[in-house]
Amino acid sequence: MVNYPCLPLPLLLLLLLSFVAYGAAFTSIQTCCYHQNRRYSTSTSSLLSSSEGANDVVIKRSTSTFETTFATNRCTQTTNKKLLSLTRLTKFLSRDSTTILTPSHMIAYDYDELVIGNAIPENTTTAVMLVHPIGVGIGKWYYDRLLKSLADADNVQQGRRIVFISPDLLGSYSASSPIQSDSGEELKKFPLLNITDWAEQLEHLMSDYERKSCEEGYEIGNWAIIANGGCAPIALKVAQSAVDKSAPFEKDLTNVVISSPPRLPFFLEGTDPSRVQRSYRTLSGIVGKLFWAYSLRKNGRFIQKFSERNLVGDPASLGDQWTPNCVSAARHLGGKSKYSTFSFLAGTLQDGCTDSLNSLQGTDVKIDFIRGADRKQRRRPKSYFWKRKPSDKLVETEVEQETVEEYMARNGNRGGTSLIGGRISLAWEDSKGYARELIKLLHYKI
Repeated sequence: MVNYPCLPLPLLLLLLLSFVAYGAAFTSIQTCCYHQNRRYSTSTSSLLSSSEGANDVVIKRSTSTFETTFATNRCTQTTNKKLLSLTRLTKFLSRDSTTILTPSHMIAYDYDELVIGNAIPENTTTAVMLVHPIGVGIGKWYYDRLLKSLADADNVQQGRRIVFISPDLLGSYSASSPIQSDSGEELKKFPLLNITDWAEQLEHLMSDYERKSCEEGYEIGNWAIIANGGCAPIALKVAQSAVDKSAPFEKDLTNVVISSPPRLPFFLEGTDPSRVQRSYRTLSGIVGKLFWAYSLRKNGRFIQKFSERNLVGDPASLGDQWTPNCVSAARHLGGKSKYSTFSFLAGTLQDGCTDSLNSLQGTDVKIDFIRGADRKQRRRPKSYFWKRKPSDKLVETEVEQETVEEYMARNGNRGGTSLIGGRISLAWEDSKGYARELIKLLHYKI
């Protein structure tokens, strides 16, 4: 029997919603055997039309399928008996081998697409990938307001065409129902997701979109990727793959934009892989079920109150759709999106970004930031499942004198900053300001 930590229920719930709009505040743990036989396809698209003010916004929605073999933790230097007891999804290649083969799974998910600028085939097209935060009920809908504001933007350069792509990340909202490829059996619980899983999904979507766009007569000229807060490691990993020429897409990735960036130590420090594994197992049990049930009771009253206190500068900026969207997405497909939230709470995105930053050093990739003008810091939730090593305080004291912008500039990636309204959930709080500054940052390069 698993012995779960005895913690007060309010504290446990606080953990679950910690840094919801801050993104996944933890990076990947890559101590596993990973099979990169990914396949991706796109189905017929439908058109969605929504209005804001006097203008109609037409967003193209597509359903896509991504085939992946999930990362399998601790797959080497382990006895056969222990491997068999850890998971039923693994198969031995030989009796005496510790190498395992994980079955592939098909995951269908939706993504939204918005095109702005002059839709002339001769014009240069910049494609922008939007990476939504990971949290309770968060999905691609997080960028709905931004897409509408981008459609109304009046600062797009003449002769430019920009397409924005907003997918549900693996384990979030529509991307929460993996089907085993060979048997057709639905996976009831996600394994621990890591940065590689999310980055690979985006890279293959980018590759497929290049082909799709070319067939429609619009060749992609370059890519940009946008992330919020703790999901920055995903964007940086995609940029690293582009620079290293290991990504399946062909065009250059020229811009990384991070909104509400964490402090510099987040990008340079790591956490304990074994603790991540233990924490995920705990959260995937009764503890996580209690988290999820309490968060959604009374139509998400706790989500509303937590968001007002911790995620926005002005509670009124949440509007009427924030909490209903969270609740609806969190209940979708039987609540299976909880496993992506559990992954980031366990620490899967808190592993530092030094490899990515070293690969990007001195390249033409520009890393810029969008910050909120409301930087008041209320009491920040702390995670029971992740604790810094004792030496971290000393390291943090040394690097606090340097901002993340200064580090990126020293790394040769510019590190400019734009300031807009809001606090943490900037694309939702001040979508018009976000749209304006984002286009400015993109035009700097294109």
